[in-house]
Amino acid sequence: MSADEPDQTATELPPCSACRGTGRVISRLGGTDHEVECPWCDGGGRRLPDHNAQDRPHPDGDGAGSNGGDGGDGPDGPDLAA
Repeated sequence: MSADEPDQTATELPPCSACRGTGRVISRLGGTDHEVECPWCDGGGRRLPDHNAQDRPHPDGDGAGSNGGDGGDGPDGPDLAA
């Protein structure tokens, strides 16, 4: 990047539509409402280019995303093998 080209700063990125720019969303996972960091903007309040919130590591640390086919309560139903 040349010196005369401005850097794209966070203020130039559009606000995150999922959290309305707050960086926080309400999760109902587990049956109770609780506030969590917005997975679409990682809490920054601004849309992140080329960021897919649904392609994230599984919370239990097994490395599989929500569509990883690991047998969790994904699109193919709950894991009944346990």
